[in-house]
Amino acid sequence: MYRFVFSWRWVRLHVLIWLVLIPAFIGLGMWQRGRYHERKAENAVIRTAMDAAPVPIEGVDAVGAPVVRTSRWKQVTLAGVYDPGHQFLARNHQVNGNPGFWIITPLTLSDGTSVLVNRGWIPTDSADQQQSPAIPAPPAGRVALTGRLQQSETKGNTGIRDVTSGLPAGQISLVNTDSLAAKTGLTLRGGYTEVITSQPADAARITPIDKPSLDEGPYLSYWFQWWLFCLIAIGGWVTIIRREAQHRVREAAEAAEDDELDELDESDEPAEPTTKPAAQPADANAPDPDPDRANANAPDPATATAPATAPAP
Repeated sequence: MYRFVFSWRWVRLHVLIWLVLIPAFIGLGMWQRGRYHERKAENAVIRTAMDAAPVPIEGVDAVGAPVVRTSRWKQVTLAGVYDPGHQFLARNHQVNGNPGFWIITPLTLSDGTSVLVNRGWIPTDSADQQQSPAIPAPPAGRVALTGRLQQSETKGNTGIRDVTSGLPAGQISLVNTDSLAAKTGLTLRGGYTEVITSQPADAARITPIDKPSLDEGPYLSYWFQWWLFCLIAIGGWVTIIRREAQHRVREAAEAAEDDELDELDESDEPAEPTTKPAAQPADANAPDPDPDRANANAPDPATATAPATAPAP
């Protein structure tokens, strides 16, 4: 009943299901699984960092050294003087769907080194979203900050290409320490710091950077969805084969029933007669078709006698 599954048409279906769709669904599910575990690990790092007490930036962020992954999101303290002559606007950042910029201003520490500080977000102030808005002046004099330490931005950890030319003056695409150190000539520590609190406070027009989201994202549901698609593909494959087999059995039964009806119809037809009908009696008045026989039966004129006459009185 299932021999048809070995035909070339059905072999192509098997290849599509088992060598294309199912491996693809499993691979996509594994990729979403990896993304889910990456997000969980990242959230664990964030929770640990944000639950810890702030530490001086000198102990976790050295000059010319990258910020390690486990130090990202650590709360740090730093004090110094802002350097507005070397500040930049990091483009293409939104808050609640509104376009704007990050204000990146170096803070010069007491040892002469500088730290890039993300003071917060400001919106665009014209119809041209790429035009630089007016930057609020930073607090003058010595400033004490508490912030979150971040890694220097690269294409590898952001997916964004670092555009270094063709931008309006004072704009940057990534907060990249090496690139900005080359532009400013400052001795920059690795990474940058997002402001949590500032003494004295910064301009009211600046929106502080929100805390990081600890949402695990859609990866877990996508993981199971792709593997569910795998089970659906297998179930569909089995269902198609079973329905085809049932269809073939039904067709065979109908064909057998038609043959039986044809045989019954042939047996019900009347049989042809095998004997000749009896001869009909000849009509006495009809002329005999055989002239010799007719002459044989006629009276002889020589022997015929005249009719008898009555006796004389």
